[in-house]
Amino acid sequence: MRSSNTAEEIRNAKKRPRLVSKNSMYNIKAVGIRGKGIHLIHDFFTTMVDTKWRWNMLIFVSGFVVTWLLFALFYWLVSKYHGDLSDVKAADLTPCFENVNSFTAAYLFSIETQTTIGYGFRYVTEECPYAVIGVLLQNIVGAGLQAALAGLVVAKVRRGKKRSNTLMFSSVACIVEEDGVYKLVIRVGDMRRSHIIGARVRGHLFKTMRSADGGNHPVKCFPMEFNGEDGSPQLFMAWPTQLVHTIDDKSPFWKISREDLELEDFELVVILDGIVSTTSINLQTQTSYMSWEILWGRRFNSMASRYNSDDSLVVDFSSFNRTHSVPMPDCSAYQVSVFRGLGYSIIRGDPENNNPSYFEIRKTKTNDTSPSLRRFIHYRHSTTKGSTGSRTANL
Repeated sequence: MRSSNTAEEIRNAKKRPRLVSKNSMYNIKAVGIRGKGIHLIHDFFTTMVDTKWRWNMLIFVSGFVVTWLLFALFYWLVSKYHGDLSDVKAADLTPCFENVNSFTAAYLFSIETQTTIGYGFRYVTEECPYAVIGVLLQNIVGAGLQAALAGLVVAKVRRGKKRSNTLMFSSVACIVEEDGVYKLVIRVGDMRRSHIIGARVRGHLFKTMRSADGGNHPVKCFPMEFNGEDGSPQLFMAWPTQLVHTIDDKSPFWKISREDLELEDFELVVILDGIVSTTSINLQTQTSYMSWEILWGRRFNSMASRYNSDDSLVVDFSSFNRTHSVPMPDCSAYQVSVFRGLGYSIIRGDPENNNPSYFEIRKTKTNDTSPSLRRFIHYRHSTTKGSTGSRTANL
């Protein structure tokens, strides 16, 4: 089973939508579910919390207006059948509601009852038991409705969804080599002074596998572990930090070289979980990187920092997404490990041609010092304008 793609397939892949957008939204919609609406109604509160604000406000206003209208209609009917609305009233007739002579008056009485305003001009009497029962029911319904709608608004406000907008992920990811180890690096930062505590990051690589007969298989997910710069799974978010994934034999990038990366079609989803220090609510945000957003042999620029007059450390975010080229072999981490296992060593730099991007992987464990029999392989690449890369192998 293979996952390489042609140039035409890569161009088409760049046009397809992401699984997770850069604004932390999932671009996944479930269709073909029988009875989906009924299941969502059963979990009504969660459905309302997930609904957009404009629909929540419409439900909030409509909930009160509709209940006022329904109870106003009930009070108007009670008054009508009791004879309180007739033009000619008996002298000894006690109305169900004092000063309720029309539907508008009944509507105003309904508002006063549910909101407990109590102006004193309109009130219920002891003449009609149904009127008394109606007032009791409206108070109970009004209290429950107010608690439910207020709880809905509080639940939406307390969500960490908007707090995630102040967390920044770098627009690209970098693959670098440090101390002989390949690493995938992503930068993350928080623009607020109140930081995220207990932050942890995990990743998932999604790619479509292709069998030898050319058939596509369902999307396969590869889990990826990320740690902070110090190797700890918990991040220190007081200033911008880097998320580091070590490319070892358990990593999906283990056998991916520079050339393979240009032909791959995958999406790396990175998820950050933490707790907002000011509100103690859980937070989750995510972003994604397509294969062409992962840069080989590049490192993030350092972010200039200084102390101001208040002795506060000032961090400049203008270099948050900027990278620079670093020397790195074009071969995969797996190939480098094989070379080292065979006794090869990496010689960095080419002082004769002043090319810092030069690599030579040379055989060091050999008893034969004849230059004609020396086995070596080197990779040369340069980022200068007009230069061309070269690759020499003699194994």
